[in-house]
Amino acid sequence: MRLKEIRAIPREIKCLGMSSLELLFTGRKTVSTANQEGQNLQRVLRTRDLVIFGLIFISPNSAQSLFGELTFSSGGHGVLAVFIGLIAMIFTAASYGKMASIVPKAGSTYSYVTHSLNPSLGFIAGWAILLDYLIFPMMIYKLSSAFAMELFPFIPLWFMLLILIIPMTFFNYRGAKLTAHLNTIMLIVKLISVFLFVGFAVYALTIDGGIGSLVNINGIYRGETFSTSALIAGASIAVLAYIGFDGITALAEDAKVSGKTVGRAAMITCVISSLLIGVQVYLASIVQSRLGVLKHTDTAFYDIAIAVGGSGLAAVTTMILVVTGTATALAGQASGSRVLFSMGRDGVLPASFAYLHSKYKTPVYSVFLLAVLGYIGALMIPISVFFLIVVFGAIIGFIFVNISVIIEFFIKRKERKGKHFIANLISPVLGISVCLYILLGMEIVGQVVGVCWLLIGGIVLAIKTQGFQKEISSLNIEQ
Repeated sequence: MRLKEIRAIPREIKCLGMSSLELLFTGRKTVSTANQEGQNLQRVLRTRDLVIFGLIFISPNSAQSLFGELTFSSGGHGVLAVFIGLIAMIFTAASYGKMASIVPKAGSTYSYVTHSLNPSLGFIAGWAILLDYLIFPMMIYKLSSAFAMELFPFIPLWFMLLILIIPMTFFNYRGAKLTAHLNTIMLIVKLISVFLFVGFAVYALTIDGGIGSLVNINGIYRGETFSTSALIAGASIAVLAYIGFDGITALAEDAKVSGKTVGRAAMITCVISSLLIGVQVYLASIVQSRLGVLKHTDTAFYDIAIAVGGSGLAAVTTMILVVTGTATALAGQASGSRVLFSMGRDGVLPASFAYLHSKYKTPVYSVFLLAVLGYIGALMIPISVFFLIVVFGAIIGFIFVNISVIIEFFIKRKERKGKHFIANLISPVLGISVCLYILLGMEIVGQVVGVCWLLIGGIVLAIKTQGFQKEISSLNIEQ
């Protein structure tokens, strides 16, 4: 232990109420309130944990829960919609990687834009993507409850939501290390669901007298229903399956690895997930083309599973969707609480959001707030509305991060030669272009809700800066 660390022990013991043995053996140096200097989240996650966390949040079996709405919105072109979403996300993930290498702080989008542009724009970017973090867990809890009620129709929605939300909130309350362990188990279960469906689907499509052929253009393109507007609408749904990579970078301050490695983990997660999701959507689309119109959009995959594997496969995949869907909401709740933590620590939100539990080192008030909002929202808002608005905040945040790379590396640092020209200008410009294309093609309801959310953020910013007369970074954290 270095001399500087030894000298710091008495002050930290006083602040945290920890015994000297606990401090020495745990290595915890995080203070418990937002107005104490040197506050950082406990670093416990490794690169493998980050990829696992991203796969949980992106969810390899998310194609199963999104398939109905994805197929309906895209006019049967789910695979193409997933591909367009991947293009936007891969360029944007590269930008997140660039920024994570120089700003390894919790908060991700908010921290990056604040560093490269200015605190006010950082607040707006963080506020925009906070909409995603608020809505996404609500949507997943709602979807998981819908599937669960197919299996247990005698349980009312309000009670089913409590069954799902309370345990996940407890895991986030206990801290990132416990969450990482649970995520590993959940990821294995999700992959089992993916491989079960793929195996049964391939068998059903290839056996003699089966339901179709493994190679079928209907799995990708259908001329009679194709339209650019429908494809972009589908892409806005497909983006839901990729949002997890920015959840990884939001945990940068939790990680033992460097910011650059955090960004690399985000890109790895995108590539792996695109392959898993694309295969499932392709196979399910072939089956759907044989079945015709699906009975229920929200739980459409249930019909697909019955077609390829009978009621047994449908029951198994549905149960896995319910259990692991809550893990996806868990990841979203964890990342959202870190964004609130970061904004509270910097004084742009009340200091209570940055309060850390003295033992578990988790932003408890932020965790509990997101749990309460998740329950109320999932109870009151229809699933169809969630699909229309959930992507808006993420897309705005992605655009801001791509702009940050251009400003920080291409303009400020003047890294413009050779590969830097591509990485610092071409790649982020492509990311911005595809994101704008998807944003402008969204349903009007999503755009209106998103713009209203940004206006609310602007009002909050105006209040915090006393009519834009004061730099937000200089605000007294206790005001």
